[in-house]
Amino acid sequence: MEARLLTALEVAQQLKIKKNTVYELIKRGDIPSSKVGKQVRVAQADINHYLLKTKVGRTTLPQPEPPRSEEAESPEGWGNPAEAGSGGVGAATPTIVCGQDICLDMLVSRVAAQPDVVILRSHMGSLNGLYAFYHGRATATAVHLWDAETDTYNYPYIRRLAPGVSVGALRLVGRMQGFYVKKGNPLGIRDWYDLTRSDLTMVNRERGSGTRVLLDQKLSLLGIDARNLRGYRRELNTHLACAGAVVKEEADVACGCSGGSGGLPGLDFIPLQREWYDLIFRLDDLTTPAVQSLAAAVTSAEFRRDLEMIGDYD
Repeated sequence: MEARLLTALEVAQQLKIKKNTVYELIKRGDIPSSKVGKQVRVAQADINHYLLKTKVGRTTLPQPEPPRSEEAESPEGWGNPAEAGSGGVGAATPTIVCGQDICLDMLVSRVAAQPDVVILRSHMGSLNGLYAFYHGRATATAVHLWDAETDTYNYPYIRRLAPGVSVGALRLVGRMQGFYVKKGNPLGIRDWYDLTRSDLTMVNRERGSGTRVLLDQKLSLLGIDARNLRGYRRELNTHLACAGAVVKEEADVACGCSGGSGGLPGLDFIPLQREWYDLIFRLDDLTTPAVQSLAAAVTSAEFRRDLEMIGDYD
């Protein structure tokens, strides 16, 4: 059965709201969407999910969010990787994959095209994704969580936050974390301590993202009180949004990964730390079609070419 796609007007009629309200829900990420040519389309399954999660009396425990519309971060042609495989939702048990990087979007889009695999994307940050994974609300989650005590990525967090779970890990990529600054770096920003300067305003990533975890630990190691940093409390949910704030001169500096700016003009990137981005899954799921397909895709020549085309990945 093919997934049914609705226009914004059809969604408005179904929910009995104004068409502009539909666009606002899509913009906020409450309802995922896809681009078909220049037109916005919404899957009926995502409307059903939205109604379920907003139902009065639902559980207040964190749930994996349905994927948000982030077309600006996805190159033309990949579409919305959140949509299920060609079998449609209900053709197989859905596999929920959490994570935010575009390399994960590309990976999932390749696997989701297979008829026996249904993958739903959740754009949770690393810490929240790991929490959802431990509680059984996600099949796999991508993490980039630096542990200051051991100077190690991911594994200390997996041991602490998924105790007793037999976990497998697929190393996706290495990438650089650092600062987005204006072209030419006119303010001479060099390292973490520069964030304390009174002439700088930053913009932050949301709590639970790997970038935020890295920043907060670096500040702690340097003895910096985050409450004194201008702009620290302003949070945005993607690397691209943070880079855009710098381009629009709403901030002087933002933390992010080297490839996360989407090629926005008017930016320079200051590399500060190499990190590792891993996709984790339960070993009990290793023989499932979805995890088998993900593992095969990670090591495929096609996925490597995708990464090389974007650049900024190891």
